[in-house]
Amino acid sequence: MIKKMTITPTITGIGYCGMDYLCVLPHIPHDDKVEIIESLIQGGGPAATAIVAAARLGADTAFCGVVGDDERGEQIVRGITAEGVNTAGIKVRKNAESPAGFCWIDQPSGKRSIAWTRGTARPLSAREFCRERIRASDLLHLDGHQMQAALAAAKTARKHGVCVSIDAGTLVPGIEELLALSDIIIASQPFAARFTGLRSPTAAVRKLFVPGCRFAGITLGKRGSIGFDGKRMFRCPQYEVPAEVDTTGAGDTYHGAFAFAAAQGRPWETCMRFATVVAALKCTQLGGRTGIPNLKTAEQHLKKFETTIRNA
Repeated sequence: MIKKMTITPTITGIGYCGMDYLCVLPHIPHDDKVEIIESLIQGGGPAATAIVAAARLGADTAFCGVVGDDERGEQIVRGITAEGVNTAGIKVRKNAESPAGFCWIDQPSGKRSIAWTRGTARPLSAREFCRERIRASDLLHLDGHQMQAALAAAKTARKHGVCVSIDAGTLVPGIEELLALSDIIIASQPFAARFTGLRSPTAAVRKLFVPGCRFAGITLGKRGSIGFDGKRMFRCPQYEVPAEVDTTGAGDTYHGAFAFAAAQGRPWETCMRFATVVAALKCTQLGGRTGIPNLKTAEQHLKKFETTIRNA
């Protein structure tokens, strides 16, 4: 955890931002047709949605990424700005297509399938981020996209004592170097298995705890999450909600809530529980961002969750 206590943390994100086109289906078809039950167009992306989650919870936030100069790009920036996030770091590339994700949600289970494109916008360079903003932040959150800018920003953050967290979800060139610059490494189970070569999440999370790391974690879907701080192993169960509508963005939201709690200086175990609650509440509504709660609602559910854990 971050040693100083910060009620309103300053969090900056660098990574992927796109537009999500979501539709709820009675089942996901294969070589077949099916009528859409419900649809939604909404901004998405791992780091972008994480920063939106942190903003909803009350953090002072900023995001750096790229979009094209198309209508989709305008929608992406407008959606992030509407959340109170500083979007001065989003670069608009001329004559470029903006990123997008096409999501199919299976109504009975709430699970989803996603096809996505990074678009044609040129990635951020190592010089295209605000160093002053990074130095003034409590935490820098990355998702492995915009790699050159992410590496440069992480080095700047480390130099100035700013905590670096990463959502490790995709094996991309440069990811090992980025992990080595990260204080908080939280990976999806598939990434952890591929990166470490270990099937056991407990063994994998220990291997993810690279030199210089302060906390490593793995999200396990319905089985909750685990974490390791170099000495203790933490386990957090799933938080049960009455109806799970859509899991799109649940992992992104988890990362944003964990970053918020860590930047406030909360203990690792509390960070995990807080992030679990916020991600679960997100799943009660369609869209990667629609159901993200405010801080008051999240704290109310956290108290309920901790009571349930104590009584288990």
